[in-house]
Amino acid sequence: MMHCKTNPTLGLFVGALSFVFACSFASTAFAANANSAPPPIEQSSAYSITVEEHATDGVPGMTTYRFYIDMVNPTDFLSSIYGNDTAPFLLMTSTGFYNDGFASGSTADGVNPAFFGFFPSLQYDSWATIGIEGSPVPPQTSISSVESAAQPWLGCFNATSPLSGTDVVMNDFTGGAWYVLNGTPNGLPNATTMRTLFMQVTTAGTISGSINAQIFPLGIGDDQVQLTYYFNGPGTFYSGGGVIDNNSGCTDDTACNYASSATEDDGSCTYAETGYDCFGGCLNDADMDGICDEFEVGGCQDSTACNYNADATDDDGSCTYAESGYDCDGNCINDADMDGVCDEFEIAGCQDSTACNYSADATDDDGSCSYPETGYDCDGGCINDADMDGVCDEFEVGG
Repeated sequence: MMHCKTNPTLGLFVGALSFVFACSFASTAFAANANSAPPPIEQSSAYSITVEEHATDGVPGMTTYRFYIDMVNPTDFLSSIYGNDTAPFLLMTSTGFYNDGFASGSTADGVNPAFFGFFPSLQYDSWATIGIEGSPVPPQTSISSVESAAQPWLGCFNATSPLSGTDVVMNDFTGGAWYVLNGTPNGLPNATTMRTLFMQVTTAGTISGSINAQIFPLGIGDDQVQLTYYFNGPGTFYSGGGVIDNNSGCTDDTACNYASSATEDDGSCTYAETGYDCFGGCLNDADMDGICDEFEVGGCQDSTACNYNADATDDDGSCTYAESGYDCDGNCINDADMDGVCDEFEIAGCQDSTACNYSADATDDDGSCSYPETGYDCDGGCINDADMDGVCDEFEVGG
């Protein structure tokens, strides 16, 4: 499981953006934990998120989902979507999600609707936003963002990034977010639907996670509320999980979306996959390689070895290698004359056992064989000399 870990914590988020939010509301310091935020106004529980199917097969085999904050008042303002170590953000798909190559950047700013006729797939690009679904039209503004250097998330929404389409996780101390300033039209709800768009995701798989939103009720920054939502597939979800206004939700405290305020279980509980926590991290990972100990596969990881295992995640020292000059099947790598002797091991010499200079070690005949004269052996002695007079019998002359 590969995660695009974008762990922007509100600590850095506040530090880096305090000058921005000072213009928006009197207090520029966010509470680090949504659960320890200032007491929400009475209506805060009415704010929900809706995940709905926007299109099917816009990209063949995929569904495009849109995410909205459901507002209460026409002047309610969505300031930011964020995540950190105490209020993690998680966007998880079972198969990854789609980013279109004709989009520029990671937010809706990079989508130009004028190009939809030329590049139809562009309208199904995945992006982060506050209120807009394409290039901003004044007085709308572009979407601002921050991310942790240790866990960058913007690349998850960019087709040109190695992180493209991987899970988005913001859960480290630094944190991350996308946002607009208070007063920007983007953050206000649609006058007809009373909701504010904040994300689009296109995937062939299932979709789930946790989302944190900062809302200014009636546009008043001093009354800001920070709410956490757990979602699993399309539907409407309330802060803490479940439907709060009838006290139902997930009552299993081992579930990822446990709602402590719920008194009636509504069947919405979601659980971490075996071996993982609720944010996709391994429960056990002794070597810190991102692969949970129970899913490690021992084997040879050297691709030059004869027993290389592409599925191995831990090298167990079992690698074996071919002998020099040979492949893993014992065949010569180089054998120009196809005689089964590798070129680098060939020995030139005379291979005729009847020759005087026969070499039993020779593997390549080099034409150097030499032979004795007729009637003589290789030492120049007669082969036949009955009277032992040094004249070979065949050359004797009687008289």
